[in-house]
Amino acid sequence: MPDFGNPAGFDVATVLTGSGLTLLFSAAITMYGDRFAYTPGELYAIGGVVLVVVGVLFGLVLVATGNR
Repeated sequence: MPDFGNPAGFDVATVLTGSGLTLLFSAAITMYGDRFAYTPGELYAIGGVVLVVVGVLFGLVLVATGNR
């Protein structure tokens, strides 16, 4: 039986959630970026690093628990 949540070789729900989070971070940086001591480019980099770290840690937890 095919996996309906994985029709294109990747999890569509995860991709949509990640895209939504990226857009929310981008909007927040655009709206409130001038209130921080960092430049917008630095804020984008920090946000990207946070998302990558959270994704890797979550993936490792899934692998360690045998869910992937």
